[in-house]
Amino acid sequence: MFFKRKSESVWAQEGEVAAEAAAPAPKEKLGWFEKRARRRRRRIVFEEVLGWILVPAFLYLLYLGYRAVGGIPKEAMDFFQELIGLAMKSV
Repeated sequence: MFFKRKSESVWAQEGEVAAEAAAPAPKEKLGWFEKRARRRRRRIVFEEVLGWILVPAFLYLLYLGYRAVGGIPKEAMDFFQELIGLAMKSV
């Protein structure tokens, strides 16, 4: 015969090896400090990305509003100058 059958013990060993390879490695258990650090890091990254998106969008909307009005109205400038004057008097 050209091919020899494998014995039962070899089949059983191959099955165990395959089962071990298929099983995922257990996840590491994180303590409260590590969980807190990951949450904080995730929040900081999210805030940075949000800032890089929203700040230019806000400035662009201000620019569009300025262009739509045709400049800053005189009444608004007078109001801001009065506020600055009041702030300087209180100092």
